[in-house]
Amino acid sequence: MKTIFILLFLGLVAVPARADLSSHAFFKHLGGSCKAAGELKGENNNLVTITEEWTGKADGENSFLIEGTRTMNSDTQAFKWTITHNAGTDMFDAILTGADASQTIRFEGNVSTVNLTLELKAITGGGSSSITVLDTLQGEAKDVIESKVTFTGDAGQTTLEGTIKHEKQKTP
Repeated sequence: MKTIFILLFLGLVAVPARADLSSHAFFKHLGGSCKAAGELKGENNNLVTITEEWTGKADGENSFLIEGTRTMNSDTQAFKWTITHNAGTDMFDAILTGADASQTIRFEGNVSTVNLTLELKAITGGGSSSITVLDTLQGEAKDVIESKVTFTGDAGQTTLEGTIKHEKQKTP
């Protein structure tokens, strides 16, 4: 009988709890409107300037949505991030979609509630290139998000990298 209780207890401890993203230590700071700007530098010193305007909100307990527009150099497109918590692995899945449904990239990652970071990685191309995004909450009010973005090529070389700074907009 003792063995059953011990196994039940260990089973409860081993299974991560479902994350309520509306009150989650990291995601609660992403709600509301943000404006962002930054630049990514490429292998041949090419420069990609980025501006964004987006809104974030919890969508139920297990999902967080970020929707907005992104201008890269002079090309403006809509985008949407759908981030969900996988309680079985205690990891986060993030799907980035563009204006066209064929522009979908799946990321996997984790959140540090200690450092207030979200790290996401997508394997792209033939499986040996990738995109990594490291979001860090900054400022006393945690109203600034610094996104370090790195693209790598098939040989593991960095092809594009830089930082985008997102600032929460105050509501009047």
